[in-house]
Amino acid sequence: MYALGIDIGASHIGLGIYDTITKRLIKTKYIKYDRPFKIWNYLGVKRTTMKYIRFLKRNIDEFIGENKIEKIGVGCPGGVDCKNGIFFGSKALVVGKIDFRLEFEKYHCPVYVENDANCAAVGVVSGSEENTFLMITIGTGVGFSLVKNENSRIILAEDPVIWKILDANKVPGTKHDKYISSFKRLSKKYNQQQHKKLPREEIFCDIENGHQLIDDYIDNFVIGIKKINRVVPIKNICLGGSFSMYHKYYLEKVQKELPDFHIFISSSFNDAGIIGAALLPVLKDNSCRNKRVKKISDVPRLFAS
Repeated sequence: MYALGIDIGASHIGLGIYDTITKRLIKTKYIKYDRPFKIWNYLGVKRTTMKYIRFLKRNIDEFIGENKIEKIGVGCPGGVDCKNGIFFGSKALVVGKIDFRLEFEKYHCPVYVENDANCAAVGVVSGSEENTFLMITIGTGVGFSLVKNENSRIILAEDPVIWKILDANKVPGTKHDKYISSFKRLSKKYNQQQHKKLPREEIFCDIENGHQLIDDYIDNFVIGIKKINRVVPIKNICLGGSFSMYHKYYLEKVQKELPDFHIFISSSFNDAGIIGAALLPVLKDNSCRNKRVKKISDVPRLFAS
């Protein structure tokens, strides 16, 4: 049985065909998405949304080929209505609300939607010995998820808990600054300082070990983890997203600076989001495996390591 996992990012779309019998990805593809300029009027956003949907369907059709897809899972940045399969849209993508069940009717199979950070967490916890952790995805943006695998029952934290984490990560007195910031923000700062125009995937090829900018990023990251820990006392931290692929440049120092924490990298790196999205149908079809945590006060009891 094949499930299609779709990981929607601000700069790319990740597609994967997941064999639910062998429990592995048999095919993946990352498609670059060139975002349009930001448009703030209703008709403009509607046009870009329709264009995005057409772009997505065209690439899915080419990717699937002759493979028979029986279920589809979609990981989306930001807000979603999991029950009804709706993505509320993204300013970063310049797209509005998308009803994926309606848009994917042509595939004649069930469609499931979830936040992309939750998908990454599910992708990691499903194939790892780590069963309780805070997932941090770092790419164009930063996403958080709390996950626990308790006797094959997946427990995820809902939005109110994640909002508390997001608040803890904000630098006081600023509008947009965060302690744990995005890969995009780091690369932008690097290019500004070095007067270069490198894609973010290439800055680590150019950067020297011990570069002050990386040191500053790690220092802020450490502060962010400590502040988040005061709100959500979780000692296991998994790093995912495209930033995780460059862990040799920073992981050792992060672990040294946070000796009381277990900091580890997603073994599937950026593919974790695709795997988790593909696994959504398995979770949703078996409701006893998908429990939700709505309040911070429930976290110590349910997410105790």
